[in-house]
Amino acid sequence: MINLRYHIVSIAAVFLALAIGLALGSTFVDSVLVSNLESRVDQLQADTQEAIDRSAEAEAARDEAVAARDEALASVDDARSERFEVEDLVRPYLPQGRLSGTTTLIVAPEIVDPAAVAAVRSRIAETDAQLGGVLWLSDDLRLDDASVRNQIADAFSLAGNSRTAVQRSLRFLVPQALFRPDEAGSGAVRDTDVDAITDSGALDGFSRGFSSVPRTRTALTVLRDLELVTHDGTGAVALHLLGGEELRLVVITDAAATRLNQAFVFDLLRSIADDGHAGTAVIVEVPAGGAATAAYGSVVAGVQSDPLLWESFSTIDRVDTFSGDLALLVALEELPAVTHFSAAAPDHGLGPP
Repeated sequence: MINLRYHIVSIAAVFLALAIGLALGSTFVDSVLVSNLESRVDQLQADTQEAIDRSAEAEAARDEAVAARDEALASVDDARSERFEVEDLVRPYLPQGRLSGTTTLIVAPEIVDPAAVAAVRSRIAETDAQLGGVLWLSDDLRLDDASVRNQIADAFSLAGNSRTAVQRSLRFLVPQALFRPDEAGSGAVRDTDVDAITDSGALDGFSRGFSSVPRTRTALTVLRDLELVTHDGTGAVALHLLGGEELRLVVITDAAATRLNQAFVFDLLRSIADDGHAGTAVIVEVPAGGAATAAYGSVVAGVQSDPLLWESFSTIDRVDTFSGDLALLVALEELPAVTHFSAAAPDHGLGPP
C-alpha cells in the first residue's frame, strides 16, 4: 500500500533541495557578476581620470606654446622696431643721391653662390648708381689649359701663347677696357705700354687703334665671345658700353675660388691699381659652400697680405648682415677712399685708424 505521507515528504524534500540550490547558485553568480561589474567601473573611472589628466597636460602645453609664440612675436616686433630706429639713425649717411653719375659692375667667379650675388645686386639697384650688371668669370681664366691660351692669343693676335704672354696682355687690355675705353681702338695707346705687356710687343689693331676695329668690340666682349666671361646685363649697361672713370667694381668672391682669385682676380686688381685706378673697387667675401666653408675669411686675409691690394681697394665680409650691407653702400660712396669692414672687429674696422 502506497504511503502518501512518504511521497509528500519526498516531493517536499526535492523542492527544498531545488530552492536551496537555486539560492546558493544565484548568490554565487551574483557575486561574480557584481565583482566583474565593479572592476569594469573602476577601470572606466581610471581611464576617465587619465583622459582628464592628459587633457590638462595638453592644455598646459598649448598655453606654453601660445606664450612662447607671443614672446617670439614680441621679440620680432622689438627687433623690427630697433632696426627701424637704426635705419632712421643711419639713413642720412646712406649714399642716397651720392652715387649718381657712377656705374657699378659686379664681378664674380661663376662658382660663387648666385643668391649672394643677387642680394648685392638688388641692394645696389636701390641706389642711384647706374647698374653695369654682373660679369661672371669662368674658371678657365686660370689659364691652365693651353687650348684656352691659344684662343686668347688668336683673338688678340698675340705674339705668343705662353701663360706669361697671355697674362701680361690681359693685365693691359682688361683694365683698359674697364677704365680707359676711349683708348681702345684709338691711337692713344703708347707703344711703351704695348711693348711692356708681351714678349715681342706684337698686338694687333685691337689695341693699336686700327680703324677696322668696331667700337662694339672690346676686350670684355672678346672674352665673352670666347665664353671666358658671361655678362648678366638684364636691365643694365651693355657690355661694350661699360667703362670709364666713373666705373666702380664690386668684386664678390669666396674661398672656393682661391685658385681663380690668385691667378686672375687679384692679378686684375693689381693691374687696375698699377693703371692708376686704385680706389675703384670694393672686394666682398661671401661664405663658400661645402668643405671650403671652414676657410671663410681667407679672401680678405689674402688681400690684407698684399700691401698693394690692401691699400688700393676696400674690403667687406658678412655682407649678409645689416652692418655689412650698410658698410657696402658706405664703402661705395666713399671711394676712392679705401675702407675695410670686418664683422669680427669691435668697431667693424670702420673706426678711427
